[in-house]
Amino acid sequence: MSVASLESRQISLKEGWVGIVDDDSDISMLFADALRGVDGGILIFTFNDSLEALKHFTKNKEKYILVICDLMMPGLNGLDLVKRIKKLSPKTRTMITTGYEIEPRELHFDIKMGIIDRIIQKPISMNGLRQEVKNQINSCQLRINKK
Repeated sequence: MSVASLESRQISLKEGWVGIVDDDSDISMLFADALRGVDGGILIFTFNDSLEALKHFTKNKEKYILVICDLMMPGLNGLDLVKRIKKLSPKTRTMITTGYEIEPRELHFDIKMGIIDRIIQKPISMNGLRQEVKNQINSCQLRINKK
């Protein structure tokens, strides 16, 4: 499969990669199944280990348009993972998911600095998840087209 780099400004839903990182394999598979229905199709990778996700992302950073990551994970937590992802590829969109109640001010700095593009409270409907992913992909494409 040929994947266009973001520099070529050719990314489409069909060409972009989406990573789902959650230490609960049931959640990552549920999210992946829901996203298989996204119009145009996307290539989805699931990870239950944040360090494995980071290795894969590092090798393929130009192909990823979105990473969806659980906030609370053992080892490298979700916030630290998305910080590393943004350092490697500022153009990649990031969504943090959490089942915990968090105050917006707790992550305000990370949102303001563009480290976190969206926070999703679990549980989320699968239609809601698909819409959020479409929104993030569209935002990524708008940013590319402006450059």
